[in-house]
Amino acid sequence: MSALTLIAAGVALLVGVAGGFVAGRRWPARTVLDARLGRVLDTAPVGVIINTREGANLYRNVRARDFFRKTDAEFESGGVVALYARPGDRDRYIERLYRDGSIVEEEVLLRKGTGETYVGDMTSAVLTYGGRTAHITWFHDLTPRKEADAVRRDLAERLEMALEATNAAAWDADVVNRTCWWSDTFPRMLGYATPPPMGPDFWEERLHPDDRDRVLAVIAACLDGEGAEYAYGYRLRCEDGTWIWIDARGRVLRDEAGRAVRYVGIMTDVTERRRQEDKLKASEDRLHRILEASPIACNITRHDGRWLYCNASSALVFGRTRDELMETPSPALYADPEDRVRLMDRLRREGPFRDAEVAFRRGDGSLVWVLSSWGEILFDGEPALLTWLYDITDRRAGEEELRAAKVAAERALADLRVAQDGLIRAEAMASLGELVAGVAHEINTPVGIGLTAATHLADQTRGLRERFAAGAIRRSDLAQYLDAVEEGTRLLVVNIARAAELVNSFKQVAVDQSSGERRRFDLRTHIGEVLFSLRPRLKRTAVTVDVSCPEGITMDSHPGPLAQVLSNLTINAVIHAFPDGAAGHVRITVQRLEDGFVGLEFADDGVGIAPADLERIFEPFYTTRRGDGGSGLGLHIVRNMVTDLLGGRVTVDSAPGEGTRFTLILPCTAPQASATAEEAVVP
Repeated sequence: MSALTLIAAGVALLVGVAGGFVAGRRWPARTVLDARLGRVLDTAPVGVIINTREGANLYRNVRARDFFRKTDAEFESGGVVALYARPGDRDRYIERLYRDGSIVEEEVLLRKGTGETYVGDMTSAVLTYGGRTAHITWFHDLTPRKEADAVRRDLAERLEMALEATNAAAWDADVVNRTCWWSDTFPRMLGYATPPPMGPDFWEERLHPDDRDRVLAVIAACLDGEGAEYAYGYRLRCEDGTWIWIDARGRVLRDEAGRAVRYVGIMTDVTERRRQEDKLKASEDRLHRILEASPIACNITRHDGRWLYCNASSALVFGRTRDELMETPSPALYADPEDRVRLMDRLRREGPFRDAEVAFRRGDGSLVWVLSSWGEILFDGEPALLTWLYDITDRRAGEEELRAAKVAAERALADLRVAQDGLIRAEAMASLGELVAGVAHEINTPVGIGLTAATHLADQTRGLRERFAAGAIRRSDLAQYLDAVEEGTRLLVVNIARAAELVNSFKQVAVDQSSGERRRFDLRTHIGEVLFSLRPRLKRTAVTVDVSCPEGITMDSHPGPLAQVLSNLTINAVIHAFPDGAAGHVRITVQRLEDGFVGLEFADDGVGIAPADLERIFEPFYTTRRGDGGSGLGLHIVRNMVTDLLGGRVTVDSAPGEGTRFTLILPCTAPQASATAEEAVVP
C-alpha cells in the first residue's frame, strides 16, 4: 500500500470517527478507540502527529519523532509551532484547515530539531481526540523527490544548452506507437519563435525532395536490421521556406525479439559549415585557375623531390611536357645538384626566402636561369615544398652584356678623366703662366726706377772723384753730391721694397695655386693677394673690382684652390661679362653665416647669360667664346674645386642685360680629403 493510499484511508477513517457517520453503530469507549488509533498510526510509513489548534501536541508516531529529530519530551514541551520554518505558514494553514475540515498534499517548508529545513508534503483533517477538538497531519519528506527533480531539470537544462550551443536537436521516435519526441531546439532550428504542432509527419514533410527517398531508405534499412547505427546528411525546409543542411546520427533500439521499437538520435545544423566548405572549394578552384594562368612557374614537391603539382608555366620553363616533368625527380633538373642541397639547407636555417638565382637544365640540354622563392606548406595533409620560379635567362644575358658595356664605359670614363685632369692642369699652368707674365711686368717698373737711380748715383760719384783728383772740388759740389745720394738711396729703398713686396705676394699665390695644400689663412688678406696678382691683367681692361669682407674671418682650408676659383671667376667676367674691352664693375661681397660657414658673392654688371647657356655653364668644355681662345673649363674647375676640395657649393643667377651673380657657400673648416661634397653639410 502506498503512502498516499494510506493517507487517504486514514483521512476517511478519521472523518468518519469524528462525525459518527454510521447511524446507530455503537463504538468502543473513547480511550479504547484512541489506543487502537494510536496502534494503527504507529505502523504508518510516514510521520503522523495530532495537534490542537493552538499547537499542543497530543500524539506523534515513531516516524514523526525520527522525521523531526525530536524526543517525546521536546514534542510535549515545545509543541509543533517551532516545526514550521516560517511561522506565518502555520497560521494560514490552520485557518484553512479548520474552515474546510481537511487539506490534502500541501507543500510546507519545515524545520527539523537540528535546524535543517526541508520541504514536506502534509495532509491534515480535523477530528476529536481525547475529548478535544484537534487535527491529525501526515508528513511526507519531499526532499529526495525535489532533489531528483532538480537533477532531472538540471540535466534537461544542460542538454538543452548543449544542443543550443551546438546548433543541434535530439529526437526519440516510438516505432510501435508512431510518435516522436523532439527537443525544444528543433523548432527553433527551423526558425519557429514558438513550437508549432508537430505531428508524426512533421519532420518527413520538410525533407528536401532531392533528399527524401535517400534518407528514408537509410532509416528503413537500419530499422530492418542492416545495422544498429546510421548517419546521413540532408536538407530541411525552415518556417520561412529556406533550406538548412542537417547532419544526423541515430541508433535503433530493439526488443528481446530483435524488433525495432525506437530509434533515437541527434541532428546538427551544418548549413554554415557547408557554406564555408562550398566557399573553400570555390576558392580552391579559383586558386587552381589562377595558378594555371600564372606566368610564373609554381611547383609543389615532396622533400625527397617527387612531384605533387606543377602548373603550365613550369612545363614551359623546363622545356618538357607536364607528364614528363611530373615523372622526373626535381633533383635531376638542377644544372648543379649541389644547388638544391644548398637551397634546402638555407630553407632549414632561415625559413621561407626569396630571390635565389639558380640554373636548371631544360629538356634539350640548354640552361635556364630562374629567380626562385622557397617555402613549406601542407598539401593534401602532408608536408611539401612550394617553389616559385621566374625565368630570368634573358635578363642574365642582358646583365652580361650590360656588365661588359659597363666595363668598357668605366675604361672610357677613366681615360676621359685622365684627359680632363690633364686639361685642368694645363688650364692651371696657363693661369700660372699669365701670373708670371704679370709678375714680370709689375716688377719691371720698380726695378727700372732702382736701376736708373743707381746709374745716376754712379755718374755723380765718378764726377766727384774726378774733381777730387784734380783738386778742383768745391763745397757746393760736395753738397750737390750728398743731395743726389740721398735722393738716389731713397728711390732705391722704395722701389726695391716694392719689388720685394710684389715678389712675396706673387710667390704666395703661385705656391698656393700649384700645391693646393691646406693651411690657415685670413680670408680678407687672401682675397687681396689674389686680386693683387691679377692687377697686371686688370690694368689692360676697363674693369674695376671692389671687395667687401669683414675682418677676422680665419679659414682652415685650401688657399690655392680658392685663389684659382677667384682668378677664374675674375677672368671669366673680363672675357664674357665685358666683351670687346667694355667697361664694367665687379663686386666681391663676403658675409658670415651660421654654423661655421661664409657666403662669398661674386657679382658683375655685365651683359648677363642667356637661359640656354645658363643651364650648361658648369659643364666641361662648354664655352660661347671658343673662337676667341675659350677652353670651356674655367667654370667647370670652379665648381669642382668648390664642391670637392673646399666642401661647399656654388650657384649662379643671371639674365641677359642684368649681369651675373655667383654665390659660394663655403665652410670655414674644409672637410678632410676623403669627404665628398655630399658628405659636407652646406646650408
